[in-house]
Amino acid sequence: MPALHGVRCIGEVTDLHQNSTALYFTLTDGDAELPCMLWANRYRNMDIELEDGTEVILEGDIDYWVEGGKIDLKPWEIIVVGDGDQAAAVERLHAELDDRGWFDEDHKQSPPRFPDRVGVVTSLRGDARDDIQNAIHNQDPTVDILVKDATVQGPDAPTSLANGIHHLDRSEDVDAIIVGRGGGSDSNLQAFNTERVSEAIFTANTPVVTAIGHTADRLIGDHVADVAAITPTAPGEYVAESHEEFISSTLDPLSQELDTAFETFEQAHEHEKELEQAVETATELEGMAPIYYKIALVILVLLLLVITALWLGVI
Repeated sequence: MPALHGVRCIGEVTDLHQNSTALYFTLTDGDAELPCMLWANRYRNMDIELEDGTEVILEGDIDYWVEGGKIDLKPWEIIVVGDGDQAAAVERLHAELDDRGWFDEDHKQSPPRFPDRVGVVTSLRGDARDDIQNAIHNQDPTVDILVKDATVQGPDAPTSLANGIHHLDRSEDVDAIIVGRGGGSDSNLQAFNTERVSEAIFTANTPVVTAIGHTADRLIGDHVADVAAITPTAPGEYVAESHEEFISSTLDPLSQELDTAFETFEQAHEHEKELEQAVETATELEGMAPIYYKIALVILVLLLLVITALWLGVI
């Protein structure tokens, strides 16, 4: 039996995903969240299409599990109201910042290949900090990392994240800034869809890399950032290059060029030797010509003497 029967709720669909048997999403209204589960066959019979940001009215049963203290709503009726306020606000901001040119490639900066210090804006209480540090040190263990603690979700998150970016940007010895957090529902990631965070990223003189654990559409902060990594484990390759990989990528082409140059030199040397041999042969033949001439002359004189003797009847 459900804990509550015939409950009617209104809110916005977020974190929508499904498999072959059921559809899962979170109904949000401000900071309030309610997990929902809808059987796939019932969803097909409803003749509606849900997506993140859709505002809906749900009617259904709420189940409660004592173990873990979890609840969810299983709706049997869904009325689509339209686009939710949150989704509409994000769409408007995206269009506005795009018009301002904040997403243009002309404004993008390239992080240095071999930074001395990298600044990180994230929560000290999450796994993202360790993931980011490990990702950087896997590339270059000598990089110094300066972490600025920040709130990454909730109403205080936009200001906290923006302040962290500004603080690190004012540090003259920070070569790149990573702003990141672990994964979460769409509602938990909304701080990165705000103008305050986007402005802090855009106005930073230091290259900024976003590293947010999500697999859905990119957030506004990702579009503004100089580089957008998919997860907190990915930004290391963008802000620090492995010394071994650099040496290999630099020396391998040089080695190939040297091999090619040596082969060309060998071919030229062989050709030069062939020319020298040809010259020596020609010189030898030229030196032998007077000898042949003298022998021929002697033979000719002898023949004349023989002919003269025969004519005189001596022989």
